[in-house]
Amino acid sequence: MNIFTEYVAVDIGTHSLKFFSVSGGDSGGAYIISDCREEALPPGLICGGFTNPTISQIAKFTEIFQKTMSRISSPKAGLIVGLPDRWVKLHLLEMKLKPEEVASSEYISWRLKKTLPLPSPDTIIDHQILSQTEIDNVLQCNILAGLLRKEIVDLLSEIFLNLKIEVMAFDTSTLGVYNLLEDLHPESTLDRNVIMCHVGHEATVVKIFQNGILRYERVIEVGGEEFSRLLGESENLPFDQAHTLKTKRSFFPITAEDILTKFQQNQAIKKIFGNWLRELNVTFRFYQDKFKVMHLPRIYLTGGSCLFDGIAEFIADYFETPCERFNPLAEIPTTHKCSPDILAQGPQFAPCMGLLSR
Repeated sequence: MNIFTEYVAVDIGTHSLKFFSVSGGDSGGAYIISDCREEALPPGLICGGFTNPTISQIAKFTEIFQKTMSRISSPKAGLIVGLPDRWVKLHLLEMKLKPEEVASSEYISWRLKKTLPLPSPDTIIDHQILSQTEIDNVLQCNILAGLLRKEIVDLLSEIFLNLKIEVMAFDTSTLGVYNLLEDLHPESTLDRNVIMCHVGHEATVVKIFQNGILRYERVIEVGGEEFSRLLGESENLPFDQAHTLKTKRSFFPITAEDILTKFQQNQAIKKIFGNWLRELNVTFRFYQDKFKVMHLPRIYLTGGSCLFDGIAEFIADYFETPCERFNPLAEIPTTHKCSPDILAQGPQFAPCMGLLSR
């Protein structure tokens, strides 16, 4: 595999900052994990969606960021920054272009500005051509376009400039996860029709790939925070206590014996995870109807809120398709083994690691 070793990746989430970097290992291509750090953020510090991305306390964010960066163990040339998926609006569209037009990034950006609904003239548009087919000297192109409010990029750039940190690129947090998955598995052994499902603190991001090309994406406004709130309601607990209890509670049956002994917990699953499961079902059924897909492809779970014991097995049974957690820390070739505590966080750090995938 091929990972940037000269940069630090930072995943800006609503619940925490995650930092990841590697250094070159031995001649066999293995890596040394230099940094794998998470720093909690106060509630409400990172918030808003595409129309109103917000850092509510700039001084506090700067302080936390600077403190964590000071702990980075090896010198790096700069940052690759993953932004919350809720801040970025993705559009998947088809566009007919002449060969000379495909070669002009400026022309495609101009066409996209004319085609897509922009909330303001200062909206930043970036794009990537996912595939192209030539018919009668015209190229039918599948294009991924990302929209982002310019003011949030300017704000973050100013923060990093004041901290004397060079930013190499901004990206969305979960776009690189599939690249990382494909990089870790030779094409001959990886089914390139997959569902990447990132279960974060405030939202679940679903990206569905056909033959390695992103075909559908949806951000579901349900995640770990909602699970904690509903657990607190069901057991009359304050949010903080419910959030702590949630990480220790076993909700999903794992073995055949568990299915029998935990039968009474079905109501707890419905109460806490029911809305999330309904939204996933709506998302998957819409995808199947739109693209005429009979069977769902394999689901890969990432994110801190997918770490419940038995959740992958439950999802596999619920949606009748294979499902597993994607833990890149367990698969990346390294010269030193990760500690069990770090290794267990692999699905949580997958987006951060994906930012470094070339």
